[in-house]
Amino acid sequence: MKNFLVFTLVLILVGIVSATVTHDRLIFFSRNHTTLLKGIAILTVLWGHIGLAYHFYSIQWIAGIGVTLFLICSGYGLEASFNKNGLAHYWKKRIIAVIIPYWIVYLLAGVLLNSNFNMKVVIEILIFIRANWYIPYILIVYVIYWCLKFLTVRFKLSKKKFYLMLFTSFTIWFVIVSYYFIIPSATSLLARQMYAFPLGVIFYDYYKNVESIFIERSWKSHVLFGGLAIFSLGVNVLTNVSDIFSSWPNLLNNVLSLFTIVPLAIVLIRISCIAYPLFSNGLFKYLGVISYEIYLIQYFSRGIVNENPISLYFCFLVTIFLSWIFYLAYMRIKNLVLKK
Repeated sequence: MKNFLVFTLVLILVGIVSATVTHDRLIFFSRNHTTLLKGIAILTVLWGHIGLAYHFYSIQWIAGIGVTLFLICSGYGLEASFNKNGLAHYWKKRIIAVIIPYWIVYLLAGVLLNSNFNMKVVIEILIFIRANWYIPYILIVYVIYWCLKFLTVRFKLSKKKFYLMLFTSFTIWFVIVSYYFIIPSATSLLARQMYAFPLGVIFYDYYKNVESIFIERSWKSHVLFGGLAIFSLGVNVLTNVSDIFSSWPNLLNNVLSLFTIVPLAIVLIRISCIAYPLFSNGLFKYLGVISYEIYLIQYFSRGIVNENPISLYFCFLVTIFLSWIFYLAYMRIKNLVLKK
């Protein structure tokens, strides 16, 4: 625990120092702001998964905050794209940005790391059976969003009806994962951030109202977000430490889990607004640009971690290095192919 704490403090120190590198003016949920949020998000995920590999299990809920930030940014980004371009090239963009990088990384890792690599493994990778849970999760999100927007355009439905369908769809999915897609080691993993994506859609459609809430600096606003943080942390403590809810049905536990991660992600967005000079730094921006590549590669690179505390730093640096190399190579290939 001591070694991992030192590793954590080093990351915090690097983040603070890098705050002196980059400064700009906050524009709520601009491309730059969401890139910084993605940087924070992937840092929590990478840090949490390195901790998991180091047998430090009690911090995984913090990585969940990062996943929630990704989903909020994704909801915002897709809604912004739809309002600009409709559904034109919707799947082409998703395939190029999400699916092909996943295939490349997982197939390469399979060839290099799996001694039993065969056609069965290839097929399982291609159809997402071997994917980490987030990949099929976000693809289901994309399918739901596309279907609802297609229906909205086709039948000229109102925004109210779209939101009714959106929350109904995610509620149905929430119930399904609560009964049929339970991960024994983390029973609420698929459910606790279920409404994060719809929240991102709301952020775009009601931008001015949402922005005013997050950038307001009144004492009432501080109390509101502070209270939300305390409440969410309290629920986290109850669900992780107490056995009170162990006998509850999984559906009820998942309902409770909705108040553990999403509220803290909301509070973190608030902090990024009121302490923007600290959050607008080179480290977060750099990590945000290659956040998806980091997510893909860390699934394999965290195997580097062992009992030697040096492996914590080595895993972190190797993951960042490989992610940046893959990002540059894929961008170059993509640009060459799309120009033809």
